Amino acid sequence: MLLDLPISFPSEVSRLERQVEIERDWTATQRIAAVAQTLKVVRALASAGGRSAGQFEYHECCERQWQQRMKEFIAKHAGSTTNRG
Repeated sequence: MLLDLPISFPSEVSRLERQVEIERDWTATQRIAAVAQTLKVVRALASAGGRSAGQFEYHECCERQWQQRMKEFIAKHAGSTTNRG
């Protein structure tokens, strides 16, 4: 939807083109710093939702279940191969 406003704003394309021109000359250190900052923001957004602790607990529960099932599987199958000998 285009609006006819008395003030012209740059388009998203022109804004991105300007940003690319700026970032094109960045050093490796500046690029790594930008990635680190992005990761920091992502972590902050993830924890701000209040769900990260619950997701971590769920992941840990799934991990414990998987480990238990693998122990049972190995015990069952390793036990059956030693009885054949």
